[in-house]
Amino acid sequence: MTVIGIVGLPGSGKSEAATVARELGVPVVTLGDIVREETAARDLDPTADHGQVAQDLREEEGLAAIADRALPRVKDARRDNDAVLIDGLRSGAEVERFEEAFGEDFLLLAITAPDELRAERLAVRNRDSGAEDGGETLADRDERELGFGLQDAMDDADETIANDASLAGFRETVSDLLAETLSEPITRVEAMIEAPVKETERTDRVAEAIQTLFPESEIERREDRVLGTAYDLSHFRQRLFEQRILDTARDVFFERAGPRGFRFELKKVAALEDVINFSVGTPDELGAIEVAVTVHEPDVETFIDLFAPSTEEGTPPETPDLR
Repeated sequence: MTVIGIVGLPGSGKSEAATVARELGVPVVTLGDIVREETAARDLDPTADHGQVAQDLREEEGLAAIADRALPRVKDARRDNDAVLIDGLRSGAEVERFEEAFGEDFLLLAITAPDELRAERLAVRNRDSGAEDGGETLADRDERELGFGLQDAMDDADETIANDASLAGFRETVSDLLAETLSEPITRVEAMIEAPVKETERTDRVAEAIQTLFPESEIERREDRVLGTAYDLSHFRQRLFEQRILDTARDVFFERAGPRGFRFELKKVAALEDVINFSVGTPDELGAIEVAVTVHEPDVETFIDLFAPSTEEGTPPETPDLR
């Protein structure tokens, strides 16, 4: 079991690395969440006062204060997982606390990026989220975090990833590193989900149908359709086992498989009840939920064999982890 800590300056790509980990089924403990919770407990503004609360915690409880609060969460996550990722270490003291707790099972990963790229990413992030920076410049943030001892932690990292090129290349590098820590084969997929909204339907009900079978999907509502993106298909797969329709699913998936993935359609009304009912033959008058799965790793046939394994006289095997 490996505990991976991430260090890096603001905008370097720590959050994106954490997103890759979640997509691979690796639990993530975010130290920033500890600070946000404390900020809320003090009735302060999470946007404007986050940095000050982080500094106050370290002054009041020691340089490893945030790591101390996060440690029980990391230990809990580690019990049932091959790897756990800690997002947002800021100081050598925090690194030392996790090294003391996990010894050789702790790996420190530094992420670097040029200043101009970091500034661009943070500007886009703030625009997209509507967040305010409280008047704090990137230089101010760098100075504050470096004051915690961040540079020493980065210098002592076991691995360093330079996030200075394409996003796809960075994600691939992070994925490869995480894959080395997992005992089970990993899978990386992306499902694009789309359903029309008919005149007799409500958009929120169509969105609910998608999210019932794909609860981890990110939903976009449009006037005449609902779109979803999912990287985690574990709930859908669990329902295949529970409904004992693995053989049917395999037939559907292989029939619509291509070199990069496979497609299938689902009936909306059944989806609302958390029931998988493939739409085949006569088109559904309400329109089907269309799902296009792109398989990045492993190959498509191997993924389908893992996702919907063949049964023995209708009896499904035990449900193994799908990473």
